Amino acid sequence: MDCIKRIRGTNGLALILLLLVASCAEAETFTEGRHYQLLDNPSTTSDPDKIEVVEVFWIGCNHCYALESYLEDWKREIPQDVSFMKSHATWNEMLKTHARLFYTSKALGLEGSAIPAAFNAFHRERRMLTGNTELEYFFKGLGVDREKYKAVSRSFGVENSLRQADKRMKDWKITGVPTLIVNGKYKVSATREIGTNRILEVVDFLIEKERNSL
Repeated sequence: MDCIKRIRGTNGLALILLLLVASCAEAETFTEGRHYQLLDNPSTTSDPDKIEVVEVFWIGCNHCYALESYLEDWKREIPQDVSFMKSHATWNEMLKTHARLFYTSKALGLEGSAIPAAFNAFHRERRMLTGNTELEYFFKGLGVDREKYKAVSRSFGVENSLRQADKRMKDWKITGVPTLIVNGKYKVSATREIGTNRILEVVDFLIEKERNSL
């Protein structure tokens, strides 16, 4: 009986060790150069006490639109030591117009309602959101009158936000969206191997990596 107990105990210990090894192997799923990139020139973050995650996106990008529902769920459980912000892409005039829409909505305190409204307008209603009248109508739907929209959209604050967004894109060498930058060090984008639905798994892995290194 004692021998049987010892065998069971040994087997139990072996099983625990195997589970621990498997758990560690699973935690190291994502590797540099394959699932994420290390930025050549790390950038400073807005709050050194937090691990910063920045999503570079475009209102007209269908992958960004698909990622949005995952992001909303993810943000609801974001740890206190993590901060999140969006940064709009600025490659061409159309994207700069959409970026202005985004930063105008932020300046008006309407980011939470403007983002889903803009995604819906572009992807479901097939509205390009580029003409002056169209944009005035869009903000009117958010409760902002024409004169206030025009004043805020051309304000110093919005212009400065556009310049900063453009600089971030160049500094991080963004070539596609959605791209997420973790703590100014790591760049994560969707690939054939890591689809839009798994990008945030890589982000969580890198957050933990940064947390352990701090």
